[in-house]
Amino acid sequence: MSPSPDEGGDTEAKIVDAAIRCFQRYGPQRTSMNDIAEEAGISRRTLYRIFDDRSALIEELLHRRLAEIGRRVEDQLRTYDDIGEALVEGSLFSVGVAEADELFSQVVSHEHNRSVERFLLRGNAALNAALVQAWSPVLERGRAADLIRSELSDERVAEIIANVQTLVLMRDDLNDDERRALLRDVLVPAVLTNSG
Repeated sequence: MSPSPDEGGDTEAKIVDAAIRCFQRYGPQRTSMNDIAEEAGISRRTLYRIFDDRSALIEELLHRRLAEIGRRVEDQLRTYDDIGEALVEGSLFSVGVAEADELFSQVVSHEHNRSVERFLLRGNAALNAALVQAWSPVLERGRAADLIRSELSDERVAEIIANVQTLVLMRDDLNDDERRALLRDVLVPAVLTNSG
């Protein structure tokens, strides 16, 4: 049985806010679903009616954090004139903002069931649309200059960017110069034509 639309939206937000407070208080790996239900002032049954499992709750929390990160990244992307620079430096900036978000970093570092990595790699419709929107000014300039591979849609370019940024995020053993080199070697040729 699905919750009513009002109950679902309000309760969902209440649960995510409670999860954030619990994760900040106890840490993601020591927070149980019971802790979250108690913090939200709801029953476990209601919690599981809104979120099927912990992974679904984590995905919604990450979705909200990534949306906030995306707004900061979108502003930064407007500052690049060169598409190659935007791909490399914009991606490096994106990864840096994600790493600086303490809650996001804790969740990514402490959830070990691979659902976080899968979510970061595949996203969801809303996140993917936001990523396309954030990158669209850069992509429009690149297409106008005939620098982006013509067979790639904006959605495909955004998917490639998200996947390579996730790789860079997971490679916490690399310094910024090594990350730049990886982005130049992998992301730039994946998106740009030979003339780029």
